[in-house]
Amino acid sequence: MRLVSLAAVSLGFASLFAAALVAPGTTFAQSTAPDSATGIQWFPNRWVIAALIAAPREIRLAGGLYSAERDLDFEPDGSTLESEISLGYRIPVVRLLDGGAEGVDLDLGFEVGIWSRFNMETDERDLIGSDYRVGFPMSVRYRFLEGRLTFHHSSSHLGDDFIKRNGVWVYQVSREALELILAVRPIEPIRLYGGGDLNVGRGFDYAVDDDFRGKQFTTVEQWVLRFGAEYDPSWVKQGSVQPFLGANFETTDWTQRLATTVRGGVAFRINSIRILLDAQYRDGPSAMGQFRLDPDGFEDLDEERPFRGVDEQMFGVGLEVQIGGLVAPGPAES
Repeated sequence: MRLVSLAAVSLGFASLFAAALVAPGTTFAQSTAPDSATGIQWFPNRWVIAALIAAPREIRLAGGLYSAERDLDFEPDGSTLESEISLGYRIPVVRLLDGGAEGVDLDLGFEVGIWSRFNMETDERDLIGSDYRVGFPMSVRYRFLEGRLTFHHSSSHLGDDFIKRNGVWVYQVSREALELILAVRPIEPIRLYGGGDLNVGRGFDYAVDDDFRGKQFTTVEQWVLRFGAEYDPSWVKQGSVQPFLGANFETTDWTQRLATTVRGGVAFRINSIRILLDAQYRDGPSAMGQFRLDPDGFEDLDEERPFRGVDEQMFGVGLEVQIGGLVAPGPAES
């Protein structure tokens, strides 16, 4: 069913693109003028809204070093030096509406992202785990209001080095979800947002205890709620070094407290590239998918679950590069 739903949504987006292709007034000449209102624009160079600053699994090109502390019965427990890289790109495929500063802007696109965490204190620089995401976002903006609706498939996998070192069990962790983000800008540099994910398909697995009693259990939460606030004047001003700050808060139907991520630093542009140098702090349930499993999944079995919604604290520094479709225009460019 999950494959059917993924195929159906993919076919729907493909049909919409095909309809746009044959629509009257369609042009294949790339228009980079944001105030262009002539026809459909294919592969515009930027999105109509900016990516979330502090959401831990937002699509981006970034990397960082962190001091991480989590409560585990195996490595890496305690405080360790870790690195996390994010290799992702969000491509605006077609701009259906381009209304300028006073009208409606609407993009459809494609995104793919990989997040990998490494233990830098081992000789082998153990890969702890990786998360993967592929999706189809629709982004819309009207004056000071913004929204993004994304259908996406996500999956999570433990690293081979981590499995070998700790001898842990491996579970299938994947989901198909609809993600909705709604935002408002009371003034141009400030954005307030809320939303979340509703899973329409969830991974499951099966465990057997010493008495050969079995139980099927889900490995992914049903929903995620998130909200946050951002200050980013470089979204408006071009060419100068500007500070930025964002805070993101998330909770799920499995977690009992908020996961908090705070990220701040400076951003500047070099031609079409935007560079962000940041410090970041996270506290709460881990963002890594394999560490977010249902704590009640083994309630009828003698074996204890290897992961119980592991909490972690992380603090460190990083760098993000935004180019092309990862950069959103400011209102002055709309």
